[in-house]
Amino acid sequence: METGTSTVKRGMAEMQKGGVIMDVMNAEQAKIAEAAGATAVMALERVPSDIRAAGGVARMADPTIVEEVMKVVSIPVMAKARIGHYVEAKVLESLGVDYLDESEVLTPADEVYHIDKWDFTVPFVCGAKDIGEACVVSVKAHL
Repeated sequence: METGTSTVKRGMAEMQKGGVIMDVMNAEQAKIAEAAGATAVMALERVPSDIRAAGGVARMADPTIVEEVMKVVSIPVMAKARIGHYVEAKVLESLGVDYLDESEVLTPADEVYHIDKWDFTVPFVCGAKDIGEACVVSVKAHL
């Protein structure tokens, strides 16, 4: 099967519809999330708001954490990259994550330019509070 095609990316997104994606910070939490019925997990090093509250820069999770999570679950593993940080996203793609999230909850690497998603075979996800916000995000991604 070919990876990175529009059909594959849309199909993977369809599989998540109606499911719960749980944030996890280690392999043990990932196993618990899978056992509890999560359809995917988001691998994080720490909760981004805690990192910022401590005065730090919220970056992508340490690759070893992402790899450990990927080893113990059979459900899709997602990981966050900072807005505009192409290299973080490429590192995560090279690890084999199932989805990438160019995330506004992490400290932006670039306030203006986002990652060009067409350079990647792995699909990107984006959180939204409601359908209106999702439509705005979708339109901005195509500008």
